[in-house]
Amino acid sequence: MRGRLTGSGVNAFTAPFRWIIVTGAVFFISAGEISIPRAWIYTGIYSLGALVTGILLLRKSPELLNDRGRIKEGTVKSDRILLFSYFFIAVVVLPLVAGIDHRMQFSVMPFSYLYPGLFLYSAAALLSLLPMLHNRFFEGTLRIQKEKGHVVISSGPYRVIRHPGYLGMLLGAAVPSLAFGSTISLIPALLMVIIVIARTSLEDRTLKRELAGYEYYAREVSYRLVPGIW
Repeated sequence: MRGRLTGSGVNAFTAPFRWIIVTGAVFFISAGEISIPRAWIYTGIYSLGALVTGILLLRKSPELLNDRGRIKEGTVKSDRILLFSYFFIAVVVLPLVAGIDHRMQFSVMPFSYLYPGLFLYSAAALLSLLPMLHNRFFEGTLRIQKEKGHVVISSGPYRVIRHPGYLGMLLGAAVPSLAFGSTISLIPALLMVIIVIARTSLEDRTLKRELAGYEYYAREVSYRLVPGIW
């Protein structure tokens, strides 16, 4: 019998909707208007993707939703800092810059840039979902889950790269800039990319040091983040 969704699971399920609400509010307020179709289209597609992802996890792995809804004891402190920094930039800084850019018309992208942004969002969402369906240890922060019998997962996307979830975050970094149509907001997006790379390196070092079998797995699957490159 599958586990029941707890309060922390509800928190994990609803988190993406809270993020997009704050992101949209920051963008529209800083832009000084709400009649911006590309922003509403992005908000709608993001919300739909979050709903589909949440329902799939609810059906397939409610226990993982429960685990992802709170930060547990043993989480690496530096990972908490990196994760907070990533989401603060994504939810506050980037839409603030994009909104000001829209208001001042510094570096606005054509509407057509929305389409590659939505494509990247779809790819990022898929790369975030697949690891969660294959990896019951896919919590939101880095820790060795000894109480759950933490083992190396090498199925699904983990056959190709060691950190497919981080690749999803990497692709997703540029999505809001393309969707909101702001070239200058690619600067905070670049900071997000740097944070993803730092988190990948931190997790790889920690797992090699503390998780039995990961060193061997890392030799078998040589690419951390980008197939054929790194």
